[in-house]
Amino acid sequence: MRILILAHFYPPEMGGAAARLHGLARWLAHEGHSITVIAGFPNYPSGIIPANYRGKLRVRETMDGVEVLRAWVYASPRRSSVRRLANYLSFVISSAAVSLLAGHDYDIVLASSPPLFLGLSGLFLARLRRLPFVLDIRDLWPEVAVEAGEFAPDGLVTRLAERLARFLYRHADHITPVTENKRKKLLAAGVPEGKTAVVTNGVDLDYVAAAKPGDKRAELGLEDKFVILYAGLIGIAQGVEIAIHAANCLRDDETIHFVIVGDGPRRDSLRQQVESLGLKNATLIPRQPREEIPAFLRTADVALVPLVSSNLDDAVPSKLLEAWAYGRPIILAAGGEAADIVRRSAGGVVIAPEEPDSLAEAILAMKNDPDQLAQYAQNGRAYVQAHFDRRALAGQMGQVLERTLHSG
Repeated sequence: MRILILAHFYPPEMGGAAARLHGLARWLAHEGHSITVIAGFPNYPSGIIPANYRGKLRVRETMDGVEVLRAWVYASPRRSSVRRLANYLSFVISSAAVSLLAGHDYDIVLASSPPLFLGLSGLFLARLRRLPFVLDIRDLWPEVAVEAGEFAPDGLVTRLAERLARFLYRHADHITPVTENKRKKLLAAGVPEGKTAVVTNGVDLDYVAAAKPGDKRAELGLEDKFVILYAGLIGIAQGVEIAIHAANCLRDDETIHFVIVGDGPRRDSLRQQVESLGLKNATLIPRQPREEIPAFLRTADVALVPLVSSNLDDAVPSKLLEAWAYGRPIILAAGGEAADIVRRSAGGVVIAPEEPDSLAEAILAMKNDPDQLAQYAQNGRAYVQAHFDRRALAGQMGQVLERTLHSG
């Protein structure tokens, strides 16, 4: 097949969205499909476009056997709702323009949401060329923004986003949510069952095997510490603040140290909390290159995977799977499908995201039982290998695209 993928986030950008789309694209290409990805100029989450892209409207690249057409986007390091909206909408327009200017022929179009607006570009291009359109859904918007407190439940933006979501669900030829709970919510919203297929997030296990050895303990001065690591986006839905509250609970235990690696809209707030509390047992580290993340994971005795609310019951953070792939036991501060997976795998401990005291207790219990800690790590690694190998998941996506194409 000749597949067009619209991806607002794509490497060298970090995060679960970029990793998912890059993994699917490169493995689909490996299986013999012709893949073109239209992505924005890299800018997430810093809001700064690298110098080699500035002053340009489009750039053509090749990455892992995939043609990547980069399109201009509005980006700014100054964060606000208006600027974020401008970033989203600018890519809707530029992605459609770049696709039309490229002059390529495709068999099928896939757009990944959020941002939900990108579905408009995908639908426009698909209908213009009389092609099937598949909407890949990583998060249900605006629901996730409401649960994270970013949108008011009855606000104008929420109502407009809900209307846009229903429009795209109705007009997409197929929808691929990343979790079963998301699929159930789509069915409850009236999407026909035969129009959906779950294609979960996963891990590129070949990258895990090829990662350079070593950890960061000596560099960070943590040789004698029990290290709790959070590595990822410090955003609205992640609820990383629970780590700071737990660090405050454990401030008198000099053997425990929290390391938080990443960037995002909540990072400055986190830094201010660490400073105001005078915490010596928490270190904030800026966003790191992708190739450095394995070393940070190996530094950790436990990987922390939080969400801001138990009501986000349909989210399975990709950092959960990545930590298991590198043999780290998990403390999950979340409910729903992610909690079910951790319990089913026996790869760690589940606590409520609203309870930092429970996080502190779980850390102490894991620190005092190294045999159980090692068993969690072993169980998690085996579970990822069995269920979340990205190569196999890309094969599932390929089957969905083929069925959608052949159904007309």
